[in-house]
Amino acid sequence: MKALADLLTFDEFLTHWAADRPDRLALREEGREFSYGELDDLTAKVASALIGAGLTKGDRIAWIGKNSDLYFQLFFGAARAGIVMAPIGWRLSPTEWAYVLNDTGAKILFTGPGFEAVAQQLAGKLDHDPRIVGDGEARALIAATPRAAFEGSGPDDAVLQLYTSGTTGNPKGAVLSNRNLFALRRNSSDLDLPYTKWEDDEAVLVAMPCAHIGGTGLGIMALAAGLPGVVLAEFNPDGVFDAVEHHGVTRFFIVPAALQILLLHPRCAETDFSRLKYILYGAAPIPLELLRQCIKMFGAQFIQAYGMTETTGTICMLPPEDHDPEGNQRMRSAGKALPGVEIRILGDDGQAV
Repeated sequence: MKALADLLTFDEFLTHWAADRPDRLALREEGREFSYGELDDLTAKVASALIGAGLTKGDRIAWIGKNSDLYFQLFFGAARAGIVMAPIGWRLSPTEWAYVLNDTGAKILFTGPGFEAVAQQLAGKLDHDPRIVGDGEARALIAATPRAAFEGSGPDDAVLQLYTSGTTGNPKGAVLSNRNLFALRRNSSDLDLPYTKWEDDEAVLVAMPCAHIGGTGLGIMALAAGLPGVVLAEFNPDGVFDAVEHHGVTRFFIVPAALQILLLHPRCAETDFSRLKYILYGAAPIPLELLRQCIKMFGAQFIQAYGMTETTGTICMLPPEDHDPEGNQRMRSAGKALPGVEIRILGDDGQAV
């Protein structure tokens, strides 16, 4: 078995953790829990089912739905075989769904709970005919598929296609490989800093949308660390409070506006946040008064994460020591580059400044 430091693919990580900690919780959503042994088996069955349906390395599948344990089973399983997952934002209009589906050429579209009308909503909008599979059918298919041998994808094989609207016009599909998704995470853990290390008793909350790197990326971080990923279908205060108080969550990623929503909720002051170590936030700087209130309420350390879809998420971190309740110049910055990241600042003439 490869050493943990040498792993670079979903297939390798799932195989490693299934051997290393088969009974350890890997994934949780609502009342459903899956150990690493079970997740290894389920994702291998996903890979087998997709190959059995005629898909091959480089083919696309898509997901329209909220965050779900089923989404991560499908994504991880497809990635094991080099089949590329393209999650589509559930809040988009059917016309926008159709644009992304047409752009991917996805052969199968999986839908989450509550999205039973997707086929009708897409009628007449697609330029190809993907098979549409609802969540109940997908779970039954995985359960009924025998695990078969398959060739695992390589480090440079594409596994994820996220759509980003960081430019004008239609969203652009950013194609990400195994190596893209795992190499920077591994480099970060080499830093001799507490907040880049994961203790073995930690758990990660996945509350941001899976069609965004801030959602799917947290699920990948949990897998890379061999820790439980606790999935919320969508952000809601009760779900966050329960995850921290009852399901052992020690860190999560959130946007400052959502932190404000948590603070204003009546349950916030009554929740035990003693296990919470780090709150990662991004998409905007944190207002100083909000930071003061959050430090007082949560007692956690704060890290600003800066990055983008094309960089598989975080490339810079503003560390806890720069989050001063009294304020400082550094809090206006995007932080320090992670190991493996090179940054240049260019002037209007294209020259480095």
